[in-house]
Amino acid sequence: MKTSTRNLAIVAGCIVVLGGVAAVLLTTGDKQETASSETSASTIELVSKTSQDIVSMSVKNKKGGYTLVPVEKSDTGSSASSAASGTAAEITYLVKELGGVPINSTAASQVVQNGFSLVATKNLGIVSNLSEFGLKDPQATVEVAFKDGSAYNYKIGNPSATDSSAYYMCGENSDNVYIVSIDGGILDSKTYFVSKTVMAVTSSSGVNDFTKITLSGTNFSQPVTVEKSGTESVITSPVSAPTDAEKLSAVESALTDLTADSVEAVNPDAAALKSYGLDKPFAIADFTVNRESYRLLVGTKKDSSYYVKLDKVDAVYLVKAGSLDAWVSTNAFALRSKDILKPDITAVKSLSVTAGGTVRTFAVARTKDETKSTQDKTEYAYAVTGTDGKKLDYEKNYTAYFQQVTGIQLLEAADATPAGTPELKLEYTYFDKSGTDTALFYKTGDRLYTAVVNGAVYGIVTQDDVQKILTGAKTLQDEA
Repeated sequence: MKTSTRNLAIVAGCIVVLGGVAAVLLTTGDKQETASSETSASTIELVSKTSQDIVSMSVKNKKGGYTLVPVEKSDTGSSASSAASGTAAEITYLVKELGGVPINSTAASQVVQNGFSLVATKNLGIVSNLSEFGLKDPQATVEVAFKDGSAYNYKIGNPSATDSSAYYMCGENSDNVYIVSIDGGILDSKTYFVSKTVMAVTSSSGVNDFTKITLSGTNFSQPVTVEKSGTESVITSPVSAPTDAEKLSAVESALTDLTADSVEAVNPDAAALKSYGLDKPFAIADFTVNRESYRLLVGTKKDSSYYVKLDKVDAVYLVKAGSLDAWVSTNAFALRSKDILKPDITAVKSLSVTAGGTVRTFAVARTKDETKSTQDKTEYAYAVTGTDGKKLDYEKNYTAYFQQVTGIQLLEAADATPAGTPELKLEYTYFDKSGTDTALFYKTGDRLYTAVVNGAVYGIVTQDDVQKILTGAKTLQDEA
């Protein structure tokens, strides 16, 4: 018999009491000793190895099986450099059966550590009937292979009669039973090791840079696309509009930080994907952030959660709906700013309000304020005149009216181009850019108006808002 094999046979039938106590060979114990005559020790080490000695750890249990193998972390340097420095290379573990599916490296390390350095709290000695302890049909069998050619093979039976958190254990070819504490992963399936972190996108700057987001799927009548334009993000499809910064921020947060409650499947085939609704997803997010592109699929709903899959990761997760609703349940109107037109008041050279054949134009003049201007920045003083050159109060009356006009908000979405003649027309010209911005308001329902901005249908506003603009323009023009 090879030395390594002989040593393993001894391991399967002996214990080494921690703290330097001499080894006690169970093969020399009383053959009649049973569970009724338990011997006890505070800790009993069943094998003396280190993580550096491991080649593999294979587990078969009621939920299937898996094999854990060590890998040296690539960012810690080569094993040669580690040896030269006298330090052990940092080791993590992969699960052979999971392929490239991301795993929870901490969970894997804990299972391996517990599995090859199993510690008993009690030695029950030689028992006459292993089936009484669940060891004839064990809950798990474990095989640990070491670099020296030896192996540490054992079985895990039922929970202990005196401690439900501990289990009966014996060597592969031994009738000597111990009570041990085990890591729960030994009794679980390979999916136990799959990382539940679906998305964890970070940036060295602390700010994730989204350049494009497209939301689609059966829950979207039309895909919604948001793209970065300069320093701002704007909706480019199905409408062209600025975004609601708060709503967009919630979408971005949901896409970059996502954790599942459970892993439902690993390496699913087409039939499995269909069963989760991932063949025709309820929602799809295609997005580019920090120059990396991702695709996140959301399938059918199960209770208060959705089945989720990240493209190119062969795992299906179950994620709480609340973690996804920010983008799964949104639409173009919800994501857009509800402002009609909101230029900065200091940029506007003129504001014209046309209704019922009457045009009221408020023209602004600006002059350099010598007392407030600096070499780096020019400050201006402003004055405003109304129709026929009537001087108006810029600071008080005009400013208040301008805020009222630009503060009008959309009530709901609209896509049909209105017919007829607009009942209100707003026109803006600017000091530092050419061209005119125009907003038209058509009566299209009971106390409702459709807003059309620069030729594009924007949405619905209320009659009250339109009336305030009309009344305010007359009041401003007629002020003393």
